Amino acid sequence: MGEMDRILAGLDDVRPRRAEPDARPRRALAVLTCMDARLDPLKALDLAPGDAHVLRNAGGVVTTDVLEGLAMSQTRLGTRGIVVVHHTRCAGLAERMPKRSVEASVRAAVRLLRAAPDLPHRDDVRGFVLDIDSGSLTEVRTEPRTAPPAPARRPDSAPASPEPALPRCLWCTRPFDPRTSSRRRARRSYCSDLCRLAARSGRPAPH
Repeated sequence: MGEMDRILAGLDDVRPRRAEPDARPRRALAVLTCMDARLDPLKALDLAPGDAHVLRNAGGVVTTDVLEGLAMSQTRLGTRGIVVVHHTRCAGLAERMPKRSVEASVRAAVRLLRAAPDLPHRDDVRGFVLDIDSGSLTEVRTEPRTAPPAPARRPDSAPASPEPALPRCLWCTRPFDPRTSSRRRARRSYCSDLCRLAARSGRPAPH
């Protein structure tokens, strides 16, 4: 069970509810949400100070700064889960994603985070919509992250075997390919019939 599951199930009563000097979030969570003053992410998620890192911008969208902050949160301060919280009647989303519903904006943020190569922990990314009027929090169902399929190997794309070392002619000492040599006899010894005849006649080899 992940930390967000424990929070939703109300299983955190034994946890300390006071801020602690340690900068590592007790819940190992990072929250991405909007900067709207009406939204209190800790209250919405039933968290206390010290439970999670909170990153905020207009709309709670994934930006370069957000990815850098999440990467530092995970690699240096031990967070693993990421929670995206967007809300209804959001001016930031209306400005930045005017043609998307709030649910679609959550799905887009979750997809981007699950695909971010700089984040070592991308399997536990959840998305929610907060109704700014009622205060209700609803999880947005998203497709689970799956590893991209390995490309099929074509029969002609198999790695080539290393070429064996070429033999050398016993007379001229030059390397030769037995498959293309003009020799007819002594196939493993001479690069050509001329070299074979020269060797038999006792002629000195060239230098």
